[in-house]
Amino acid sequence: MRVQHGDLILVEVINIPEGLEWRKVSRGFVVEKGEGNHLHTTIDDCEIAEKDGVLYLREIPGCQLGVDHEEHNVKILEPGKVYRKGIEIEFDTESDEARRTRD
Repeated sequence: MRVQHGDLILVEVINIPEGLEWRKVSRGFVVEKGEGNHLHTTIDDCEIAEKDGVLYLREIPGCQLGVDHEEHNVKILEPGKVYRKGIEIEFDTESDEARRTRD
């Protein structure tokens, strides 16, 4: 399963990497900074882990996992799943280069 929220992409992780060290973060944790002052933030407490520069998110029982953004509203994620953060990339054929999509 893949969830897109503006330029932020959250992909369900089937094979969770070993050795992740989960830590609790509070509601409003910034998952990704968009263009200007736009932020993708968590709507409730959740747990995060990072490995090899990749951010993972999962819900805490009793909390709802989701992200908020003033332009894209709230996106609720399926309970009981782990998600990996990604960023949408676009390819500019004129400059022949790939770049992050601007939100």
